[in-house]
Amino acid sequence: MNRVTKTLLIALSISILIHLLIFGVTPELEWPDFEMKNPAIEARIVVPPKPVHFKPLAPPKPKGSPKAPDAHPATKNTPLAASAPLAASAPLAESAPQPVAKSAPQPAEKPAAKTAGKKTEVSMHAKLVFRVFRGKDLNVGIATHTWDIMEDGRYVITNKVEAIGIFALFVSKTITQVSEGHVTENGLRPDIYTITRGGVENQQSAHFDWEAMKLVLASGGSSREVDLEPSTQDQLSFLYQFAYTPPESGIFSFIATDGRKLDTYEYRILGEETILAGTQKIRTLHLKKLHDSGVESTEIWLDEDHYYWPVQVEMADKNGEVMRQVISDIEEK
Repeated sequence: MNRVTKTLLIALSISILIHLLIFGVTPELEWPDFEMKNPAIEARIVVPPKPVHFKPLAPPKPKGSPKAPDAHPATKNTPLAASAPLAASAPLAESAPQPVAKSAPQPAEKPAAKTAGKKTEVSMHAKLVFRVFRGKDLNVGIATHTWDIMEDGRYVITNKVEAIGIFALFVSKTITQVSEGHVTENGLRPDIYTITRGGVENQQSAHFDWEAMKLVLASGGSSREVDLEPSTQDQLSFLYQFAYTPPESGIFSFIATDGRKLDTYEYRILGEETILAGTQKIRTLHLKKLHDSGVESTEIWLDEDHYYWPVQVEMADKNGEVMRQVISDIEEK
């Protein structure tokens, strides 16, 4: 590789790494430091990516519910009602975040996919794979999410982001996020969140003490304690909290930590939208983060027929550089 080609590749990689997303929709974009390598370049023909395949949404199967006498045999049982959705609210000041308000249960006749409010209605184990793009169609990385709910009600969500192709020549580290906690009647309640960039020496964490209502943020060998607000999520769990409290309309807010600080975020629901992932059409609910002009913008598309799981995220920085993560495969167990 001559010096000019190497210089151009390094410049392009640095630009992409600065903007490459993980699935955290806080203002900070994270990507590991890179180390230069000098392997031989191997040209090869890449087979086009396979289409997205989704398994049909199975009806909920509540466990342990006694069968009540049925006076009308022809009447079908209605699905479980949802937990209270996030309430629409006016913008909140960061200095005084408000807890999420509870609302009345959803009507029983609503489809189960839209009223996911019990852990038995959501798949217990799944893997979601996303392709990461810079601009319109430059595939620079892969993000892999795993979702596991244990029989005792604990959950573990992970997200691993890594560069692919020629960009992997200049990136030797990955980013790994882990959120662990419990599934409650109101959805996910995180206990610990970590984000690791390469190794444990580059790790940040957030420990949730729900009894004392304190959040301990640790990074670089130091830690600090802040007040913990009700319904607080972390940078990873909030994406999957929608499975338990799907947004409805207007503007809603939530509180989340990225391991460094605690902030309130506000999103506007733009409405339903069908997106194309590979050859698969997906019916989604489109959300957009409210932000000041001249700062990063974030948009999220939630799959309305698949537990409101995220299937696309798009972020544009203040210079207009766009990064997208688009679902390529979902495996449920």
